[in-house]
Amino acid sequence: MARLSFGRGGAPCAPRPGGSFPFVDPDENGLEAEVFWRPEVYRRVLHAYVRNVDGEGLGAVISLGEVRCRKTLLKIIDGEQHLLLRDRRRVAQVRCIGEDIRVEPFELELVVDRFPDVGSRQRLIRRLADLYRGRRLGGPKGQWTVEATRHRDALVAFDLRRQGLSYQEIARFIHGDTLVDEEWSNPNATMKNRTIRNYKRGVRYIAGDYRKLLE
Repeated sequence: MARLSFGRGGAPCAPRPGGSFPFVDPDENGLEAEVFWRPEVYRRVLHAYVRNVDGEGLGAVISLGEVRCRKTLLKIIDGEQHLLLRDRRRVAQVRCIGEDIRVEPFELELVVDRFPDVGSRQRLIRRLADLYRGRRLGGPKGQWTVEATRHRDALVAFDLRRQGLSYQEIARFIHGDTLVDEEWSNPNATMKNRTIRNYKRGVRYIAGDYRKLLE
């Protein structure tokens, strides 16, 4: 296997030392780690045919050199290729079949599989297109979505609770001192209950509920 990394739009970097296996670096955080999923167990992998620009395919002619987000290519010994496009909050994985994706420009013909569940594929294709075009998530400031924030806070609460922090300390880490000072003593205990729910959600994720997010 070989793994190549691309910066923001530039030429591909050399293969990384030790980068011959598609496993995440344990020293990287969850926002930076490059994880390649097996398509047979991860429903969110898109599939595409890669053809020469002078071929007879139906896809669009694209160039990875025009992409401004981070790009990583995993090429397996049997010739199968997996491309990751990612920014700080989103990632799209494409299993590429056909010509070498490093020869560009090339024609990318996306496959709308898993019919008739086309809704989920449309969302993945839209994410891939947004990353390709450099469209930022949540407006110009790239804010976290509600769903992503919920997942993040659950894992943060789980990690901090295991380190011995109290629920109030966890809330301060997530929301900041000002908001906690204003809300923690509220009689309805909204923030405290939310922090406890975050922790319990994190426990469920670690116990196996994360698999539901892969469907």
